[in-house]
Amino acid sequence: MRFYVKSSLQYQVSGPSTLLCSLRCLKTPGQSISEECLEVIGRADRTDLSVGLEENRFTKLESSWAGELRIDYNAIAETTVSYPSVSDIFTAEVASFGPEVITYLFPSRYVPSDSMRALAWDLFGGINGAFQQAMAIENWLFEHIAYLPGSSDEQSGALDTFLTRSGVCRDFAHLGIAFCRALTIPARYVTVYAYLLEPQDFHAAFEVFIDGRWYLIDGTRIAPLNGMVRIAFGRDACDASVATLFGGIVGTGMSVHCQISFDADEEFLPMNRCDLEDKGEAILME
Repeated sequence: MRFYVKSSLQYQVSGPSTLLCSLRCLKTPGQSISEECLEVIGRADRTDLSVGLEENRFTKLESSWAGELRIDYNAIAETTVSYPSVSDIFTAEVASFGPEVITYLFPSRYVPSDSMRALAWDLFGGINGAFQQAMAIENWLFEHIAYLPGSSDEQSGALDTFLTRSGVCRDFAHLGIAFCRALTIPARYVTVYAYLLEPQDFHAAFEVFIDGRWYLIDGTRIAPLNGMVRIAFGRDACDASVATLFGGIVGTGMSVHCQISFDADEEFLPMNRCDLEDKGEAILME
């Protein structure tokens, strides 16, 4: 499916500063990018970087001049989604994981999975099968965590979300990842542009590695699972932050849009978890 994505970040610079932003869509075997443009309006030196294990596409901007700074991005992204049968998904042993997967078993800043192991096993340890556990975690997040903008901040981690029972998409993802890693299921954080998300914003979900493939999970259930365009992967939001600021710079505005590309040649049929469960299917973004 082809999507048109567009985003803009606005800032006020008061002194020497550095901005690291992640707006450009990932290029993967199943996600191609065309007609891409990232434009910087204002005085800043730009460097494009590939960062981290997944080679996320960051842009570094350095500025010593006071004034307004804006970053505009737009692209056409073509995604490939598949729907394997749940009955064909089997649990693999840790010994079979490669180094690129083992990273996503470790605790990280927002995901203290080591201190949540007993809790995760108490809630989900009696469920047979890694995929079935992951689905139980998604259901638990949807049923027990309130999606409440403003209820968390950049310091909030998975345990905070569990205790307050509220958060936004990144909090849902962090808590889900913590539960999965505590159960020895590799899980990675993913930022996306999300079609039909209202209001439009950057969105976060997570993926779990089971039987050699990464399956998409979203406990918020506020956007179609097949309408997501991936921006960055990471252990948690630290690795895939949309923007990280250093020095004399503050944010003043942001806008995000994701829609079907005007030249899309196929009909988009929104797919949510209930649809998949009715069909006995999972979802993969290739």
